[in-house]
This record gives sequence, structure tokens and C-alpha cells, in this order.
Amino acid sequence: MKTKPVDLLIKDKSEAKNTLSSMLKFHIKKPLIALFVDKELSEMEERNLTIILDGIKDLEATVIAIADTNSEIFADVKTMKYDRMNRHYLLEAADIALVFSFTDVGEILANGIIPVSYERPEVKNYDPNHESGNAFIYKTSSPWSVFAALVRAVETFKFPYDWKHIIRQGLI
Repeated sequence: MKTKPVDLLIKDKSEAKNTLSSMLKFHIKKPLIALFVDKELSEMEERNLTIILDGIKDLEATVIAIADTNSEIFADVKTMKYDRMNRHYLLEAADIALVFSFTDVGEILANGIIPVSYERPEVKNYDPNHESGNAFIYKTSSPWSVFAALVRAVETFKFPYDWKHIIRQGLI
């Protein structure tokens, strides 16, 4: 699959975010964090995600979950029914994705979405000093470690040059 040039990908992402914003009524200037939940979460994953989502409320970000299950967890989050079209909309518009063990990280990266993930072969932690990496890695599965990585991602989003470079690293 041939990827788009980064500038075109970012322009298309902006247009897709405008469209999704009209549908779901959210502020487009904030980074859009996507949660692709296409399977039942374990009790521990649910507990951790509940804590993480509680913390995200205080971040300058919009969170959209696409899910058919675990709906009680997403009570304070914009949600979409999990279907092919909604998944497509969110893949085109999202800036950041919280990655689960079942998430296809290759698809996330190919769509110019920066993963917040545990360590895995497809991702490398972003290092601003060396301008390298394509993701924000959390060291442990504790909700606070995940939240710290999300905060780093949201703060880095505020720097367009750095953000474009991270997207480029994900497309390589």
C-alpha cells in the first residue's frame, strides 16, 4: 500500500476531523484521541480504562470511542457504534489512538494516527531530543503510566513541526 505524502495526509485529516466534528459536535482545535474497541475488555482493562478516561477529562483533548461492548465505561466520552463506516471516519480524523493488545498498529500508523502503546515491534518511543520515534510508549500497564504517555502525546501535538515529523516516522 502506497502512503500519501505527510502534508496531504494532514490536510485530509483536517477535513475529516471537520466532518466528524459536525456529526458529533466537538472542538476541532484539540487533538482527537481514538479508542477502537472491537472486542470485550477484561475486568482489569475495564478498570484501568475507567481511571484513564477519568484523567483524560482534564486534558485538552477530545476522546471518541468506537465500540459495541463495554458501553458503561464510555458514559462520559463521545461514542460511535462499531461498524465499517464509523471506523473509516475515525481512522481518517483521529490524531492519537490508545492502543490495546488487539489493535492493528500498522493500520493506525498508515492513517497518520500516533499510537499510545505498550512496547511492541511496530512502535518506537518518541524522543524529542533526537527527533525519532513514531509513538508514545508506556512502560507498565498501570493506568498512570498510560496516562503519562497520553499527556506526552497531547502536549507534543501542540508543536506542529514535531507532530508532522512523528507522523512521517510512522509512515516509513
